[in-house]
Amino acid sequence: MASVSQLGYVGVGTSDTKAWQNLATNILGMEVVPGDDRATSYLRMDEYHHRFELRSGGRDDIEFAGWEVADRATLDRVAQQLEDGGVKVTAGTHDEADGRRVIDLIKCVDPNGIPTEVFCGRPVNPQPFQSTRAMTGFKTGDMGLGHILVYARNREETVRFYRDLLGFRVSDFTEVRTPGGVTRLAFLHCNPRHHSIAILETPGAPKRINHVMLECNSLDDVGSGRDLCKRHGVPIAIDLGRHMNDHMVSFYMANPSGFALEYGWGARMIEEATWQVEHYDTADSLWGHPELRNLINEGAPGKK
Repeated sequence: MASVSQLGYVGVGTSDTKAWQNLATNILGMEVVPGDDRATSYLRMDEYHHRFELRSGGRDDIEFAGWEVADRATLDRVAQQLEDGGVKVTAGTHDEADGRRVIDLIKCVDPNGIPTEVFCGRPVNPQPFQSTRAMTGFKTGDMGLGHILVYARNREETVRFYRDLLGFRVSDFTEVRTPGGVTRLAFLHCNPRHHSIAILETPGAPKRINHVMLECNSLDDVGSGRDLCKRHGVPIAIDLGRHMNDHMVSFYMANPSGFALEYGWGARMIEEATWQVEHYDTADSLWGHPELRNLINEGAPGKK
């Protein structure tokens, strides 16, 4: 089966582009790159031209996710897999490919309405990345931007889309019974990163996305980022802790579009030949993340 290889980029429709740019430069350590028109700007965090595309006048939600493949032949095979699975696929236009700084792309929509792009031709910027604050940078490369956690109307339907049509592999499942019902999650990988997409079954969620994760090269980068949030008045939605499944040490900050950014370090990686799918009956962290524990134990919205 042909498979995507990494989360290349995400697009965010925002009602406050300036606030996003301030967060990116003052807290996250990203560069702002001008867009091709007044409504678009980019955020850079490594050798890629960009990893985030900000689009003014949006609904403060994810507008698209871009998944990379190695070449046009793989792109064609993924397109055929999607069509064989009953998913409508359209070719990206030259202008769309130019805007993403890629060679070619196809477009479809995932089961939860997220516009999904698959592309080839890395959008590399020949100029070295320069962080806008003192930090060691981000863990990206062949493992991509990081990960996204999206809301799903139905976990199994969404897993089938990403696993059977885009070539992801399941890392683990979580199913927690709470007074509010049953909270169901799935974590999938397409490279050694523990997961590039996580799926939270939440029918009727107000947004498509829960959070985007950025992994730093140093634990000190995470700690200094937390200090900067405190200094600049950026709300910390979930404080420091270490996740049980991927072992990430992280905290979650609010962003101007009303979802979260996870800022972390130290996640374990998957050895494909030996990995066995894990099953959890708790979403508690190994330590910390107190707000997450309270949210899950009180019963996050889910299928009853």
